Amino acid sequence: MTTLDAQLTRNARFARPGFSLIELTAVLVILGLLMAGAAVAVPSQIKKARIRTTKNSMMVIKTQIESYRAENAGDAPATLAMLIPSFMEEGSDFDSFKEQFYYLPTPGGTREYELRSAGPDKEMGTEDDINVWTMDVNSSN
Repeated sequence: MTTLDAQLTRNARFARPGFSLIELTAVLVILGLLMAGAAVAVPSQIKKARIRTTKNSMMVIKTQIESYRAENAGDAPATLAMLIPSFMEEGSDFDSFKEQFYYLPTPGGTREYELRSAGPDKEMGTEDDINVWTMDVNSSN
């Protein structure tokens, strides 16, 4: 065995497998940047998803109210609770923000009833309220 072969064999024996501190630090920095980006993007996407879910729920409730009216000589139910369990499941009268839908029958009005959600801020009468008659189902605003 030559001196060079002996030296390479000795170096290979003492070499430690694994990552260097610089490599580990670089990986941690990259992971931190990815997590920071996700932390900024995820909450707004959750809000948009809740708005879309609330709008879809309102469309289902509207359909169930119309089914009720068809079976009851055109009269709207006095409360959404009257639709449970025949037309809707228990808990369907809550939006995705965990607030109860605002429902008010308005016989003789332009519409037979009002159906609204307080929206993300959970306060009625604010800009982010969702009204079944004026909402854009395809929009998350």
